[in-house]
Amino acid sequence: MLLYPAAFVVLCALSVRDVIAEEQTTSETEVADKGAQDDGGSRFLFVPYPVTEPAIGNGLLAGPVWMRAGPHTGAGPSLPQAYGFGGLWTDGGSRGVLAFDERAWGSDGRWQTTAIAARADLKLKFSGLSPAGDASIGFNLHAAGGSIEVERKLGDGPNSVAIDLFSVSTRADFPGGLPPELAREQTKEEIAGARLTWSQDTRDEVFAPSSGHYASASLDSGLSLKWMGYGPGLGGGVLGLRAQFDVSLEHEAFYLRPYISLRGVPALRYAGEQVGEVEAEYRFPLDSRWDIVAFGGLGAARADLHGITGQRTVSTEGLGVRFKVQKLFGLTFGVDVARGPDGTFVYIQIGNPWSK
Repeated sequence: MLLYPAAFVVLCALSVRDVIAEEQTTSETEVADKGAQDDGGSRFLFVPYPVTEPAIGNGLLAGPVWMRAGPHTGAGPSLPQAYGFGGLWTDGGSRGVLAFDERAWGSDGRWQTTAIAARADLKLKFSGLSPAGDASIGFNLHAAGGSIEVERKLGDGPNSVAIDLFSVSTRADFPGGLPPELAREQTKEEIAGARLTWSQDTRDEVFAPSSGHYASASLDSGLSLKWMGYGPGLGGGVLGLRAQFDVSLEHEAFYLRPYISLRGVPALRYAGEQVGEVEAEYRFPLDSRWDIVAFGGLGAARADLHGITGQRTVSTEGLGVRFKVQKLFGLTFGVDVARGPDGTFVYIQIGNPWSK
Protein backbone atom coordinates (compact mmCIF):
# COMPACT_ATOMS: atom_id res chain seq x y z
CA MET A 1 0.00 0.00 0.00
CA LEU A 2 1.35 3.39 -0.91
CA LEU A 3 0.24 4.55 2.50
CA TYR A 4 3.47 2.88 3.60
CA PRO A 5 5.99 4.03 0.94
CA ALA A 6 9.25 2.35 1.86
CA ALA A 7 11.09 5.46 0.77
CA PHE A 8 9.92 6.91 4.04
CA VAL A 9 10.57 3.96 6.34
CA VAL A 10 12.89 6.46 7.95
CA LEU A 11 9.77 8.28 9.05
CA CYS A 12 8.17 5.20 10.63
CA ALA A 13 9.94 6.00 13.86
CA LEU A 14 9.16 9.67 13.58
CA SER A 15 6.39 11.40 11.73
CA VAL A 16 6.88 15.01 10.81
CA ARG A 17 4.88 15.97 13.87
CA ASP A 18 7.16 13.82 16.01
CA VAL A 19 10.11 15.78 14.66
CA ILE A 20 8.34 18.96 15.66
CA ALA A 21 7.69 17.45 19.07
CA GLU A 22 11.36 16.72 19.59
CA GLU A 23 12.21 20.31 18.83
CA GLN A 24 10.13 21.28 21.81
CA THR A 25 12.08 19.09 24.23
CA THR A 26 15.22 21.11 23.62
CA SER A 27 16.13 23.27 26.59
CA GLU A 28 15.56 27.01 26.43
CA THR A 29 19.32 27.56 26.39
CA GLU A 30 19.33 26.16 22.87
CA VAL A 31 16.81 28.69 21.55
CA ALA A 32 18.65 31.17 19.38
CA ASP A 33 16.16 33.97 19.92
CA LYS A 34 14.39 33.80 23.28
CA GLY A 35 12.47 36.95 22.51
CA ALA A 36 11.01 35.35 19.43
CA GLN A 37 9.85 32.43 21.56
CA ASP A 38 8.07 34.74 23.99
CA ASP A 39 6.21 36.80 21.39
CA GLY A 40 5.07 33.84 19.27
CA GLY A 41 7.70 34.32 16.53
CA SER A 42 9.90 31.62 15.05
CA ARG A 43 12.83 30.02 16.84
CA PHE A 44 15.80 27.94 15.80
CA LEU A 45 16.66 24.59 17.37
CA PHE A 46 19.14 21.83 16.67
CA VAL A 47 17.21 18.57 16.94
CA PRO A 48 18.85 15.27 17.94
CA TYR A 49 16.01 12.75 17.48
CA PRO A 50 16.77 9.21 18.71
CA VAL A 51 15.71 6.41 16.34
CA THR A 52 14.74 3.13 18.06
CA GLU A 53 13.01 1.17 15.30
CA PRO A 54 14.06 -2.53 15.44
CA ALA A 55 13.73 -2.88 11.65
CA ILE A 56 16.61 -0.46 10.97
CA GLY A 57 18.42 -0.41 14.33
CA ASN A 58 19.19 2.28 16.86
CA GLY A 59 20.55 5.62 15.77
CA LEU A 60 19.93 9.30 15.37
CA LEU A 61 18.14 11.69 13.06
CA ALA A 62 19.64 15.13 13.64
CA GLY A 63 19.48 18.54 12.01
CA PRO A 64 18.40 22.18 12.32
CA VAL A 65 14.73 23.08 12.66
CA TRP A 66 12.89 26.42 12.69
CA MET A 67 9.52 26.39 14.45
CA ARG A 68 6.70 28.48 15.87
CA ALA A 69 3.32 27.87 17.47
CA GLY A 70 0.44 27.27 15.08
CA PRO A 71 -2.94 29.04 15.04
CA HIS A 72 -5.90 27.52 16.84
CA THR A 73 -8.66 26.60 14.43
CA GLY A 74 -11.49 26.40 16.97
CA ALA A 75 -11.78 22.57 17.05
CA GLY A 76 -9.20 19.92 17.85
CA PRO A 77 -5.66 20.50 19.08
CA SER A 78 -3.38 23.28 17.85
CA LEU A 79 -0.38 21.96 15.91
CA PRO A 80 3.08 23.58 15.86
CA GLN A 81 4.57 24.73 12.56
CA ALA A 82 8.11 23.98 11.49
CA TYR A 83 10.56 23.47 8.67
CA GLY A 84 14.03 21.96 8.63
CA PHE A 85 16.23 19.13 7.45
CA GLY A 86 18.31 16.33 8.93
CA GLY A 87 20.47 13.29 8.40
CA LEU A 88 19.86 9.70 9.53
CA TRP A 89 22.41 7.24 10.92
CA THR A 90 21.72 3.85 12.54
CA ASP A 91 23.94 1.09 13.87
CA GLY A 92 22.24 -1.28 11.43
CA GLY A 93 23.84 0.51 8.48
CA SER A 94 20.91 2.67 7.36
CA ARG A 95 21.58 6.20 6.15
CA GLY A 96 19.35 8.98 4.89
CA VAL A 97 18.61 12.67 4.53
CA LEU A 98 15.29 14.51 4.61
CA ALA A 99 13.79 17.97 4.54
CA PHE A 100 10.28 19.01 5.58
CA ASP A 101 8.00 22.02 5.85
CA GLU A 102 4.72 22.03 7.78
CA ARG A 103 2.65 25.17 8.18
CA ALA A 104 -0.81 26.68 8.37
CA TRP A 105 -2.03 29.45 6.08
CA GLY A 106 -4.22 32.41 6.95
CA SER A 107 -5.14 33.86 10.31
CA ASP A 108 -7.50 30.98 11.09
CA GLY A 109 -5.15 28.22 9.91
CA ARG A 110 -7.84 26.37 7.98
CA TRP A 111 -5.43 25.54 5.18
CA GLN A 112 -2.38 23.45 6.13
CA THR A 113 0.43 22.07 4.00
CA THR A 114 3.08 19.46 4.68
CA ALA A 115 5.96 18.94 2.23
CA ILE A 116 8.58 16.20 2.58
CA ALA A 117 11.60 15.25 0.48
CA ALA A 118 13.78 12.28 1.47
CA ARG A 119 16.52 10.00 0.26
CA ALA A 120 17.42 6.82 2.14
CA ASP A 121 19.56 3.70 1.92
CA LEU A 122 18.05 1.25 4.38
CA LYS A 123 19.28 -2.13 5.61
CA LEU A 124 16.20 -4.32 6.11
CA LYS A 125 15.12 -7.95 6.48
CA PHE A 126 12.79 -9.91 4.18
CA SER A 127 10.70 -12.41 6.15
CA GLY A 128 8.77 -13.91 3.24
CA LEU A 129 5.65 -13.01 1.26
CA SER A 130 3.53 -14.79 3.84
CA PRO A 131 3.35 -13.27 7.34
CA ALA A 132 3.65 -16.85 8.62
CA GLY A 133 7.16 -17.06 7.14
CA ASP A 134 10.24 -17.09 9.35
CA ALA A 135 12.91 -16.16 6.81
CA SER A 136 15.44 -13.47 7.66
CA ILE A 137 17.11 -12.41 4.42
CA GLY A 138 18.94 -9.11 4.37
CA PHE A 139 18.34 -6.62 1.56
CA ASN A 140 19.16 -3.01 0.79
CA LEU A 141 16.37 -0.61 -0.06
CA HIS A 142 17.40 2.53 -1.96
CA ALA A 143 14.66 5.14 -2.10
CA ALA A 144 14.22 8.79 -2.99
CA GLY A 145 11.14 10.92 -3.40
CA GLY A 146 8.85 13.54 -2.05
CA SER A 147 5.28 14.41 -1.22
CA ILE A 148 3.13 17.45 -0.60
CA GLU A 149 -0.11 17.33 1.35
CA VAL A 150 -2.76 20.05 1.32
CA GLU A 151 -5.31 19.86 4.13
CA ARG A 152 -8.47 21.95 4.57
CA LYS A 153 -10.45 22.32 7.80
CA LEU A 154 -14.20 22.10 7.20
CA GLY A 155 -16.03 24.92 8.95
CA ASP A 156 -15.56 25.35 12.69
CA GLY A 157 -15.83 21.63 13.42
CA PRO A 158 -13.17 18.93 13.83
CA ASN A 159 -13.38 17.56 10.27
CA SER A 160 -10.73 17.93 7.56
CA VAL A 161 -10.10 16.71 4.04
CA ALA A 162 -6.68 16.39 2.43
CA ILE A 163 -4.96 15.40 -0.79
CA ASP A 164 -1.39 14.10 -0.77
CA LEU A 165 0.59 14.03 -4.03
CA PHE A 166 3.70 11.84 -4.00
CA SER A 167 6.47 10.52 -6.22
CA VAL A 168 8.93 7.85 -5.08
CA SER A 169 11.70 5.84 -6.78
CA THR A 170 12.75 2.61 -5.08
CA ARG A 171 15.16 -0.24 -5.72
CA ALA A 172 15.65 -3.39 -3.62
CA ASP A 173 18.99 -5.23 -3.81
CA PHE A 174 19.63 -8.69 -2.34
CA PRO A 175 23.40 -9.21 -1.89
CA GLY A 176 22.90 -12.98 -1.60
CA GLY A 177 20.64 -13.24 -4.63
CA LEU A 178 16.91 -12.80 -5.13
CA PRO A 179 14.81 -15.28 -3.06
CA PRO A 180 12.89 -17.72 -5.32
CA GLU A 181 9.48 -16.53 -4.13
CA LEU A 182 10.32 -13.04 -5.43
CA ALA A 183 11.11 -14.26 -8.95
CA ARG A 184 7.97 -12.57 -10.31
CA GLU A 185 8.33 -9.45 -8.19
CA GLN A 186 9.61 -6.09 -9.39
CA THR A 187 12.66 -4.94 -7.42
CA LYS A 188 12.65 -1.46 -8.96
CA GLU A 189 9.61 0.81 -8.84
CA GLU A 190 8.75 4.32 -10.03
CA ILE A 191 5.69 5.31 -8.03
CA ALA A 192 3.56 8.42 -8.36
CA GLY A 193 0.02 9.07 -7.28
CA ALA A 194 -2.41 10.79 -4.98
CA ARG A 195 -3.93 9.93 -1.62
CA LEU A 196 -7.29 11.29 -0.44
CA THR A 197 -7.95 11.52 3.30
CA TRP A 198 -10.83 12.50 5.55
CA SER A 199 -10.08 13.00 9.24
CA GLN A 200 -11.79 14.09 12.43
CA ASP A 201 -9.84 15.24 15.49
CA THR A 202 -11.49 16.11 18.82
CA ARG A 203 -8.50 15.39 21.09
CA ASP A 204 -7.82 17.94 23.81
CA GLU A 205 -4.10 17.95 22.92
CA VAL A 206 -1.66 16.21 20.57
CA PHE A 207 1.13 14.85 22.76
CA ALA A 208 -0.70 13.41 25.82
CA PRO A 209 -4.45 13.42 25.16
CA SER A 210 -6.85 12.66 28.01
CA SER A 211 -10.12 12.97 26.08
CA GLY A 212 -11.47 13.00 22.54
CA HIS A 213 -10.70 10.92 19.49
CA TYR A 214 -8.96 10.93 16.12
CA ALA A 215 -10.41 9.09 13.12
CA SER A 216 -9.37 8.95 9.47
CA ALA A 217 -10.03 7.16 6.19
CA SER A 218 -7.47 7.24 3.36
CA LEU A 219 -7.67 5.95 -0.19
CA ASP A 220 -4.89 5.48 -2.74
CA SER A 221 -3.88 2.08 -4.11
CA GLY A 222 -5.34 0.76 -0.88
CA LEU A 223 -7.74 1.65 1.90
CA SER A 224 -6.67 2.62 5.41
CA LEU A 225 -9.03 3.16 8.36
CA LYS A 226 -7.75 4.51 11.69
CA TRP A 227 -9.34 5.38 15.01
CA MET A 228 -7.93 6.29 18.41
CA GLY A 229 -9.82 7.48 21.45
CA TYR A 230 -9.10 8.60 25.01
CA GLY A 231 -11.13 8.76 28.20
CA PRO A 232 -10.98 8.38 31.99
CA GLY A 233 -9.59 5.14 33.37
CA LEU A 234 -9.51 3.51 36.80
CA GLY A 235 -7.75 5.34 39.60
CA GLY A 236 -7.69 8.70 37.85
CA GLY A 237 -5.65 7.49 34.89
CA VAL A 238 -6.29 7.82 31.14
CA LEU A 239 -7.36 4.87 29.00
CA GLY A 240 -6.53 4.96 25.28
CA LEU A 241 -7.58 2.60 22.52
CA ARG A 242 -6.32 2.48 18.93
CA ALA A 243 -7.63 0.42 16.00
CA GLN A 244 -6.40 0.30 12.40
CA PHE A 245 -7.27 -1.69 9.30
CA ASP A 246 -5.37 -1.61 5.99
CA VAL A 247 -6.04 -3.44 2.75
CA SER A 248 -4.24 -3.38 -0.60
CA LEU A 249 -6.54 -2.92 -3.57
CA GLU A 250 -3.93 -3.76 -6.22
CA HIS A 251 -0.63 -5.61 -6.49
CA GLU A 252 2.34 -3.81 -4.95
CA ALA A 253 6.02 -4.47 -4.37
CA PHE A 254 6.70 -6.67 -1.33
CA TYR A 255 8.18 -3.75 0.63
CA LEU A 256 5.15 -1.50 0.04
CA ARG A 257 2.49 -3.76 1.56
CA PRO A 258 0.76 -2.93 4.87
CA TYR A 259 2.35 -4.45 7.96
CA ILE A 260 1.62 -4.85 11.68
CA SER A 261 2.90 -1.71 13.41
CA LEU A 262 2.58 -2.44 17.13
CA ARG A 263 5.22 -1.61 19.70
CA GLY A 264 7.20 -4.83 20.12
CA VAL A 265 7.04 -5.78 16.41
CA PRO A 266 9.74 -4.66 13.92
CA ALA A 267 8.41 -2.71 10.92
CA LEU A 268 7.76 -4.88 7.80
CA ARG A 269 8.11 -8.13 9.84
CA TYR A 270 4.48 -9.24 9.39
CA ALA A 271 3.12 -7.88 6.11
CA GLY A 272 0.21 -8.86 3.93
CA GLU A 273 -2.60 -7.69 1.69
CA GLN A 274 -4.91 -7.23 4.71
CA VAL A 275 -3.68 -6.09 8.11
CA GLY A 276 -5.65 -5.22 11.23
CA GLU A 277 -4.54 -4.30 14.73
CA VAL A 278 -5.80 -2.96 18.05
CA GLU A 279 -3.77 -1.57 20.93
CA ALA A 280 -4.80 -0.37 24.39
CA GLU A 281 -2.81 1.91 26.68
CA TYR A 282 -3.36 2.94 30.29
CA ARG A 283 -1.52 6.03 31.54
CA PHE A 284 -1.42 6.63 35.29
CA PRO A 285 -0.18 9.95 36.70
CA LEU A 286 2.32 9.77 39.55
CA ASP A 287 2.28 13.58 39.84
CA SER A 288 1.83 16.58 37.54
CA ARG A 289 4.91 15.66 35.49
CA TRP A 290 5.48 11.88 35.68
CA ASP A 291 3.26 9.08 34.33
CA ILE A 292 3.64 5.33 34.10
CA VAL A 293 2.20 3.51 31.09
CA ALA A 294 1.02 -0.05 30.49
CA PHE A 295 0.03 -1.19 27.00
CA GLY A 296 -0.80 -4.25 24.96
CA GLY A 297 -1.86 -5.01 21.43
CA LEU A 298 -3.10 -7.64 19.01
CA GLY A 299 -2.38 -7.65 15.28
CA ALA A 300 -3.22 -9.92 12.35
CA ALA A 301 -1.87 -10.03 8.77
CA ARG A 302 -3.11 -12.10 5.84
CA ALA A 303 -1.39 -12.64 2.48
CA ASP A 304 -2.54 -14.08 -0.84
CA LEU A 305 0.03 -13.30 -3.54
CA HIS A 306 1.39 -15.40 -6.45
CA GLY A 307 -0.26 -18.48 -4.93
CA ILE A 308 1.49 -17.91 -1.61
CA THR A 309 -1.05 -17.67 1.18
CA GLY A 310 -0.77 -17.42 4.92
CA GLN A 311 -1.80 -15.49 7.96
CA ARG A 312 -0.35 -14.65 11.35
CA THR A 313 -1.73 -13.21 14.57
CA VAL A 314 0.64 -11.71 17.13
CA SER A 315 0.27 -10.10 20.53
CA THR A 316 2.45 -7.57 22.35
CA GLU A 317 2.71 -6.09 25.82
CA GLY A 318 4.84 -3.53 27.57
CA LEU A 319 5.48 -0.88 30.19
CA GLY A 320 6.76 2.67 29.96
CA VAL A 321 7.35 5.94 31.72
CA ARG A 322 6.60 9.52 30.60
CA PHE A 323 7.75 12.98 31.67
CA LYS A 324 5.77 16.08 30.69
CA VAL A 325 7.52 19.36 29.90
CA GLN A 326 4.59 21.63 30.74
CA LYS A 327 6.15 24.89 29.57
CA LEU A 328 6.78 23.39 26.12
CA PHE A 329 3.23 22.75 24.89
CA GLY A 330 2.77 19.89 27.38
CA LEU A 331 5.16 17.68 25.40
CA THR A 332 5.97 14.27 26.86
CA PHE A 333 9.02 12.10 26.43
CA GLY A 334 9.97 8.75 27.90
CA VAL A 335 10.88 5.11 27.36
CA ASP A 336 8.79 2.04 26.47
CA VAL A 337 9.89 -1.57 26.88
CA ALA A 338 7.76 -3.85 24.67
CA ARG A 339 7.74 -7.61 24.25
CA GLY A 340 6.49 -9.28 21.08
CA PRO A 341 6.87 -12.62 19.26
CA ASP A 342 10.41 -11.76 18.10
CA GLY A 343 11.84 -10.51 21.39
CA THR A 344 11.93 -7.48 23.66
CA PHE A 345 12.60 -3.99 22.30
CA VAL A 346 13.23 -0.59 23.86
CA TYR A 347 11.71 2.55 22.33
CA ILE A 348 12.50 6.17 23.12
CA GLN A 349 9.20 8.02 22.83
CA ILE A 350 8.89 11.71 22.10
CA GLY A 351 5.35 12.94 21.90
CA ASN A 352 2.53 10.50 21.27
CA PRO A 353 3.50 6.96 20.09
CA TRP A 354 0.18 6.90 18.25
CA SER A 355 1.08 10.02 16.28
CA LYS A 356 -1.27 10.86 13.45
